Amino acid sequence: MKVIIGLLQLVLFAAVFIALGGSALPAGGSPANVGVNAAGISAQSTLPCEWQGDVSKLPVIGTWINKDYNNDGRSGMVEYIADSDGTISYRACDNADGSGNVYKGKVSYRKRWTDEQGRQCGRCTVTLDFGMSWETLDRVSKDGKTLEVQSGVKTIDPKGPRYSIYYRK
Repeated sequence: MKVIIGLLQLVLFAAVFIALGGSALPAGGSPANVGVNAAGISAQSTLPCEWQGDVSKLPVIGTWINKDYNNDGRSGMVEYIADSDGTISYRACDNADGSGNVYKGKVSYRKRWTDEQGRQCGRCTVTLDFGMSWETLDRVSKDGKTLEVQSGVKTIDPKGPRYSIYYRK
């Protein structure tokens, strides 16, 4: 039964989290689909020049929490970890204290930009270690303290489906 509940939570989480992105796409519409290596991970060179060479400087890197999501079917904590090989690892936990089910994988950014309000935005694919993946938009506030995430959308809408908000830990 725990396995079924865990899988249901994961599916709900995926539906909520499929959107690490911005409030608006750059002029011209959807972001370009840039190169992905055999492991499904974007190379650093696919990021705009300002991010090449050190993914640890991406504003999304770090630990983000929302205690309101504990036992809610959404992850209470998400982490984006800059790996030494230039990739980004992903870890999500059911609860903000890191307890509950843990989901691990990789994040592959397809596009990064700064919106008109100075927020850092991105479109990426999250691929969990067991193969499940989803497209997402993310948006980090100008002060770097708030992360908004929404999956399956072209722009982030706080009132829309699959929207989540996290605060830097």
